[in-house]
Amino acid sequence: VAFGPTRQFVMMAQQATASPMVLFQDGGRRSSGDGCFQSCHLVAGRPGLPSYVTGCRRQRRSAMRAAANVVATTGVFELWWTIWRLRARRLLKKCARNKADEYDFDLNVLPPMVPSRTPDGEALGPTARAWRRTVYWAKRHDRSVYGSAGRFEVQRPEVRHNVVVIGGGAFGTAMAAHVARKGTSVTVVVRDVLVRDVINKEHVNPRYLTDYMLPINVKAASDAREALNGCTCLVSSVPVQATRKVLSALKDLVPRNIPIVAVSKGIEQGTRKLMKELIPEALERDEGENPVVVISGPSFAQEVMDKCPTSVVAACENMESATHVQSIFTSNYFRVSTTDDITAVEVAGALKNVLAIAAGICEGLGLGVNAMSALVTQGTAEIRWLATAMGGRPETLSGLSGMGDILLTAFGSASRNRTLGVRLGKGETVEQILANGEGVCEGYYTARMAVELSTQFKVLMPVLTAVARILAGEVSPRRAVYEVMSLPPIQGSA
Repeated sequence: VAFGPTRQFVMMAQQATASPMVLFQDGGRRSSGDGCFQSCHLVAGRPGLPSYVTGCRRQRRSAMRAAANVVATTGVFELWWTIWRLRARRLLKKCARNKADEYDFDLNVLPPMVPSRTPDGEALGPTARAWRRTVYWAKRHDRSVYGSAGRFEVQRPEVRHNVVVIGGGAFGTAMAAHVARKGTSVTVVVRDVLVRDVINKEHVNPRYLTDYMLPINVKAASDAREALNGCTCLVSSVPVQATRKVLSALKDLVPRNIPIVAVSKGIEQGTRKLMKELIPEALERDEGENPVVVISGPSFAQEVMDKCPTSVVAACENMESATHVQSIFTSNYFRVSTTDDITAVEVAGALKNVLAIAAGICEGLGLGVNAMSALVTQGTAEIRWLATAMGGRPETLSGLSGMGDILLTAFGSASRNRTLGVRLGKGETVEQILANGEGVCEGYYTARMAVELSTQFKVLMPVLTAVARILAGEVSPRRAVYEVMSLPPIQGSA
């Protein structure tokens, strides 16, 4: 047992002979039962003298006597019991997070029908009647849209999907694990051979979400030709700015007449194109040959791995393709809605990253939640104006892909774009943040595209323009926030 300075060591050992002392592995200060506090730390191996006990022979003899008294009082068994108890607790906690075949939350809980009366024969109250109407509507909706199978059926026995995920980042890994939990064969295409080997042998992504075990039916490949053979659904999770280059190299390998699911959010620099336009151009195919389905909504990768209840949107101009992707991704804890308003979904998914930077700047400057909420509200209105000008429907922005994703990214501490804004507000430069950050901050690349689109479609966007100015070094974060707050109120964002 090793303690602090020699003097404290001797005093604590003397106290241990008169009162019980509890030892903890974390080295924290704990009460000994008599009002005194001791600071201790366990060292693996055989108890003995601390290595730093030096000095005269009298001090060494005193330390030896004190150590003997401590061991005699507490016992070796209690020491090792503490060590192994803590180790077992950590192991059980880690295993509990990786039960791939069990759901922590089950959304499939609605009864077939709510009776019109209570078991005692009394009439239902107003809240019970309102919930009965809701359940009735839900069952009619599922029967009319999905048939008798229901939304939560894994898949029909005769349908076997082979899903390929391009990119082994955090969200790509989360999507691969999620789909694989439903029994689907999933292959993740990665460039690094080492990452491929670790995923195949250890069932862990060594770079992202390293605390989570992947299902055994998740395989990794570095040869795209081999992975795409027999693919029935392709998921593109590479950053938006690299999508054209990656998919252009695979244009002769991607099977035709399969959906391309885009989970990356952003606008391509230079062309100002969304994913629904970028992907067909990269593959050099018509939109009908490989329909693009965009999955968007409030969905942090870590929470998907934890099987937390999650709701997203699958957007595609072809509703049949959107429903097909919905059946692949829907599970007992992962709800997927569908819409054909892909323009509004993509615009919201791209620009919410820029708005998250603005929210982070307010946090970093310490301006409070009042200012942050005001800027997020104004920025949400700006996103709605631009999406409407580009052909989207304004009501889409009040749903999961709009308000839901904006709230998650602007106020969620796990958001990389919000973290970028926080660090900017605290005085760091963009170059320092990008050099030391982990993952890709799409908002950094999208900010300038947002300004160009606002000019093209003649839409005023003060908050998003201010973020672009800050990233370009034209104005300090504090001055930019104050300038935006000093603008006259705009009707429609009040």
